[in-house]
Amino acid sequence: MFWSLLEQTGGTTGDTPATAGNPWAMYIVLGVVIVIFVVWMIFSSRKNKQRQKEYTEQLEAIRPGHKVKTAGGICGIVVEVCDDNTIIMETGSETSGKSYIKMDKELIAQTDAKGPTQIAREEAEAAKKAEEAEKKAKKSGEVSAPVPEREEPAEKSEEKSEEKEENK
Repeated sequence: MFWSLLEQTGGTTGDTPATAGNPWAMYIVLGVVIVIFVVWMIFSSRKNKQRQKEYTEQLEAIRPGHKVKTAGGICGIVVEVCDDNTIIMETGSETSGKSYIKMDKELIAQTDAKGPTQIAREEAEAAKKAEEAEKKAKKSGEVSAPVPEREEPAEKSEEKSEEKEENK
């Protein structure tokens, strides 16, 4: 179908299609399609590598007290992180009874632990939002945040508190 469309487009004179006299047009279109596909694959693989890196950083950041959910749907709190890439997770409640499960870290699907890459990205997003809010405030003529008062040195604040006690 694609090749028949190429043959039908741009007819020159008479019954001769444009590609009959110029076979390079078909190769150029095919080359462009291949280049687009290769570029798409490169960007896709880079994004997948970045996700995998964030996932491994997140698994390494798991400490006791973090909430986790396994690939099987078991939710719990990490009690201990072992040396051999395993964790001990507590599930259940006081009323129903608690149970402890030892499992491999790789089985964790979700966690509230944050790796360094995720923390840096969140800080950058927060800074960007603060900058946008500041720009909006400048446009509207408002002050975005009140200017904090300077703290007095400890000696002066002690003197003032002593003066207040003497005045009473």
